[in-house]
Amino acid sequence: MLLYLVSATTVTNNQGVMDSYVNPGLQSQIDELTQSKIGHMVIDLAEVTMRVTGAVDSLVEGVKAFGRQIEERLKLENTQWEVVESEHNAKVISLSSQANQAEFDINREKKVLNSELIPRLHELDDILLGLKAKQTDNAQSFKEAEAARNTQHDSFVLTTTEFTDALRNIDEALDLLTDLFKSGEVRAAFIEVTDEQKHKVNKALRQVKANTENFGHQYSSFIQALTNLTEGFNFKDRQVLKEMCDFLNSLRLNIFDALTKAYKDEDSQKQQDELRRQQLTAEKAVFDQQYADFYQEREDKTVRISDVETMISTREADLKAYQDRLRTENNNYSANLKIHDDIVSSVQQELAVLAKALQVVQTPPFLDFLNGRIAKAEKINLI
Repeated sequence: MLLYLVSATTVTNNQGVMDSYVNPGLQSQIDELTQSKIGHMVIDLAEVTMRVTGAVDSLVEGVKAFGRQIEERLKLENTQWEVVESEHNAKVISLSSQANQAEFDINREKKVLNSELIPRLHELDDILLGLKAKQTDNAQSFKEAEAARNTQHDSFVLTTTEFTDALRNIDEALDLLTDLFKSGEVRAAFIEVTDEQKHKVNKALRQVKANTENFGHQYSSFIQALTNLTEGFNFKDRQVLKEMCDFLNSLRLNIFDALTKAYKDEDSQKQQDELRRQQLTAEKAVFDQQYADFYQEREDKTVRISDVETMISTREADLKAYQDRLRTENNNYSANLKIHDDIVSSVQQELAVLAKALQVVQTPPFLDFLNGRIAKAEKINLI
């Protein structure tokens, strides 16, 4: 009969028919316990245990054992959470360190780029521009020197040609005059001159005059003297012939000296031109070498800038990846922390309910409450 009652009895509500047996304080505690499943279970088991054994001692031991199991579960949860938290902290430290290193690399490379490489590139552009201007000036100086030398040489050729022609005409006139001077009696004051001879001498003298007129003001006195001698001169007076020869010899010597000076000037100008060309060639070599060196440096800086910009882009991508992973890790940690806190809170609530239940089920009022419910249930079954 007892076993039948145990198997057939199910407590679904701790309120109702037995309310008259329960004092308000106990009823409040029972209501509080039965709001949770575990509390409701303990109350139900308490009644069953009381029906079967007549006491709740075994229930108390069972609840204590169950509580220890829950405490072990809580301990295991905390131990597992410590592992999760340790792994999280390690990941955060690693990702933060990697992100900080990436940020440091970015700032370092940007500093190199903005304070060293780009300013130097602009400086090299200015240097190359200046060297290009010097190369242009040097090439222009070469052209000007060549043009000046050509002008000097052309002037030399023209001058020496004129001097040579003048000397040839003077020599021709001297030959004619000398022949006249030697003709006839040596002591005779006058000589016989044919029209043909006179014509040849006048022609030669006019040619000499024409030559010397091109030589400039330094020969003006010779030109005037030659003009005075040739006008109305019949070449018969031996003394006049001698003076004419002396004059032409003096003019010849003067022109020869001028011709000699022209050759010396030409040699001097050649040497000066050669020195000028050597100077310009040396300058060109320096400018070309400097331009090549600075141009190569600029090429190297351009490549370096490209490498640095690539490095910055790569490290910026790395930084973003680290920050994204760190954000995901923190979000996951926050979600797991909430789960952990919910589990801990739930378990702690269960332990609190068990502790409260243990306290209630061992109080005399609760035992009286159980006995009253059992007795009333038995009367109902007997009827």
